[in-house]
Amino acid sequence: MTSKTEKAIFANQLRAIAIICVVLVHWLGVYWLARETVAQYIYAPLETESIPNILDAISFRTLNYGPLGVSIFFLVSGFVIPFSITKLTRAEFILGRIFRIYPTYVAATAVSICCAWLSSIYWNSEFSLDLETTLYNLALIHSNTYKSTIDLVNWSLAIEIKFYIVSAVLYRSIREGSIDHLALLAIAVIAFCQWIPPNLSPIRIGEQNLSLESIKTELMVIIFMFIGTCFYHHYTGSVSMGRLIIYVGTLFGSVLICWPHTEWAGGIPYVPMNYAYGLLVFMAFYALRNKIGPFKPLDFIASISYPLYIIHSICGYALIRVLTDLGAKGWQAIIVALPIVIAAAYLLHKTIETYTMHTGKRIANKFSGKLLKVKSLSSNEKSSTAKATD
Repeated sequence: MTSKTEKAIFANQLRAIAIICVVLVHWLGVYWLARETVAQYIYAPLETESIPNILDAISFRTLNYGPLGVSIFFLVSGFVIPFSITKLTRAEFILGRIFRIYPTYVAATAVSICCAWLSSIYWNSEFSLDLETTLYNLALIHSNTYKSTIDLVNWSLAIEIKFYIVSAVLYRSIREGSIDHLALLAIAVIAFCQWIPPNLSPIRIGEQNLSLESIKTELMVIIFMFIGTCFYHHYTGSVSMGRLIIYVGTLFGSVLICWPHTEWAGGIPYVPMNYAYGLLVFMAFYALRNKIGPFKPLDFIASISYPLYIIHSICGYALIRVLTDLGAKGWQAIIVALPIVIAAAYLLHKTIETYTMHTGKRIANKFSGKLLKVKSLSSNEKSSTAKATD
């Protein structure tokens, strides 16, 4: 088995393509086609501007840029997470993921809330945000506790967190290059999705309702994410091409079996189709990985993709709505809003994301060092006890 720990450029650039797809569908699709929802989240009156002509030019019957982009994000996460697992202890991995996700998410969410608040002031409407709902969103457990989203995009981050948890459980198998456990996991998820009836949800735990239906959906997506992990094991040489094909087919087939038994059943056939498109895009980039080199525009977008993903929705909607109210055409408002949102995402990346990532690594290293000292002392004590006994 070869060891490849260098940065996979193709995966990084796929992040950029994914966020471009997501921004496209939200700014050129959702904003204009779901006007009531948008107005509700930015505390504004309904948009009255006509739909930009470009929407027709980029629309295709079975293609939806939203699930396409998010599916690519999921596959990239599945591919890159083993790089961290192979270099870190389980404790370091968990701490690193906490610092990787939550500080930037909280900061970016604060920016989005601020934009919504400023929008409410501009439109002279009442700003209302339930504290409990906000806290559940910040913890990324809102989808499991019947709380509404506050930014329309964090549902995928909630799944990402669950993926990290499952990856930590499967830590040893992932480090050893084994993918057999993924087939067993897929079987377990199929059984859970098919055998747990919808009327069993919610489950009451203390004062809180737990949605089993949301867990079904999240587990299904986690199986999809582990397809990326299979590609990682092929990338490092621990899995042959033949086994890769078998396991990718098995995992994606498992996802399709689970889909009708989840909350996403209403999206059949187009949403699963776009996840298939996302898999094809990922496979194409993977096949061409040795020919893909640095490309500054995509590399830059990839570097800010996380904060951009969080803030582009609410902040973008609020900016576009104010600009159209000031007389700008839809396409003009989008052109003006784009560099503003990108600049905000870049600022978050430089001041919060980069700093907290390094902080997380330092804390994880210190924590790991303390554990090693404790283990060393324990071993010495056992050795001393054994000698004294002899």
